[in-house]
Formats: sequence, C-alpha cells, structure tokens
Amino acid sequence: MFKKDLLYKLGIAVYLIVWYVGSFWMMAALQSGLFGHLFGVDWSVVHEYAYYALAGGIGGTLYALRLFHEYYDQLSERWLFWYLLRPIKCAGAAVMTIILFQSGILLLQTGDSVLAKIGIAFLVGFGYGKVMDKLKSLAETLFNGKSGGSSDTKGPQAPGKTVWDEDETPK
Repeated sequence: MFKKDLLYKLGIAVYLIVWYVGSFWMMAALQSGLFGHLFGVDWSVVHEYAYYALAGGIGGTLYALRLFHEYYDQLSERWLFWYLLRPIKCAGAAVMTIILFQSGILLLQTGDSVLAKIGIAFLVGFGYGKVMDKLKSLAETLFNGKSGGSSDTKGPQAPGKTVWDEDETPK
C-alpha cells in the first residue's frame, strides 16, 4: 500500500492546507457574523483577536508550507510535531504580540487600524522564530535586569534543576 513516510507527508500537506484555507474561511465567517454566540462566547466582542490569531496562523502555515516544499525529500518523522504545532503556536504568538503592542510594552506605531494589526499578526506568524528570540530577549531584560542575548542571563538556579541552553534542550 503506502509507505509510512508518504502517509506522513500527505497528512502534513493536507493538515497545512486545511489550516491555510480554513483560516481565510474563518475570517470571512467571522466578518459575516456566522457564529454569533458559539460555545458560550460572544464572537462580536473578541472577533478582532480571532482575526489576529487567524492571521498569525496563516503566516505560520505559509512558512511551514514553504519549508515543506523546500525540504520535502528530507522530511522525517522527527519534524511531524513541528509541522503540526506551527500554526497553533503562531496563532497564539500573534495574539499575544498584538496585546503587547496595545499595552505599550512593545513599541510599534501602527495606529488603531485593525488591518495594520492583522498584517503584524501575519508577520509574527511568518517570522515566529525571530519574534520568539526578541520576546525572550525582552523577558530577560525585564526580569533579570540584564540586557543582551547571552546565555549567562539565566538568573539563579535551584539545586537539582536542569539548566536549559538557547534551543531548550537539556545540557
């Protein structure tokens, strides 16, 4: 029948395409008021944040589709969860980044335009890795009192705890 790796590749391709097309469809459905009150949520209140999440998901999915195409022959089971989690992580990061901009913690002058924020959310999803590097640097500056991206800024460590390096793998 099918080889195992071919099934993984097919599954990833279908999953990413459903996320990509589905996110555009969800934006249109939210704009049309299709959902109203669903799952106990008044979507008219949070529709802007749903747009940001969907735009971040679109950006992350587009990036994942590009990498899927570029590295199709090198795809292994090891990358399965990266592809599965990418749109979800990008959607969450997009919403939180917009909230950080709105709160004034991160400074970027976009005005109050929803379209500008949707554009930023897309870029956050597309450039997720770089955004996470910047947020990590910001968190280290805010909470350790030190600036810079060096790995010495980890702060005190409790006895018996593992120190994690930059890519979050155990040392």
